Amino acid sequence: MSVLFKHSLPALVALMAGCAPAYNWREVRPADPAVAVMLPGKPSSLTQRVRLDGLDLPMSMTGAQAEGIAFTVACAALPAAQADAATRERVLAAMRSGMTRNIAGTEERAEPVEVSLVDAAGVARGRATGLRVVVNGTVKARPTRLLAVFVGEGARACQAVAVGEALPDEQARQFTDSLRLIVAAG
Repeated sequence: MSVLFKHSLPALVALMAGCAPAYNWREVRPADPAVAVMLPGKPSSLTQRVRLDGLDLPMSMTGAQAEGIAFTVACAALPAAQADAATRERVLAAMRSGMTRNIAGTEERAEPVEVSLVDAAGVARGRATGLRVVVNGTVKARPTRLLAVFVGEGARACQAVAVGEALPDEQARQFTDSLRLIVAAG
């Protein structure tokens, strides 16, 4: 996560402000990032360049807001020459530390999680091991909680983040548990 993304988060939340106020879950499959995820309202998307672990990368974000909670999935595309596991893990670590810094937080817990890999038709193509984290912090002197999954596959590093004051664990978990990365068939 970079300062650039930190400044784009309010813009994405503002774009989502017109979304339905209640949880109206629907599966979305944005073309970029190539994921499938359940969102609690009509999604908004944006793509911008971010700086992660010294790399200037394009990051595509899609999210929705419900009852003051932001639900966002974002993937950074690694350059082909650096699309190796070590670079991907460094970028994921930078995303994780950036999200923690964004809410002046501390991690309550971190645990491994399996994320499904599916093809465009939704057929299972494997699993990727990621990390689920819970972070407590503050934004504008208000207590803020974050539940996120960080996972990578191929030339991308992704995060699914639910964040807000009075974060409802059930809805945050429903969102992060629904994350699937779309891969080529074969």
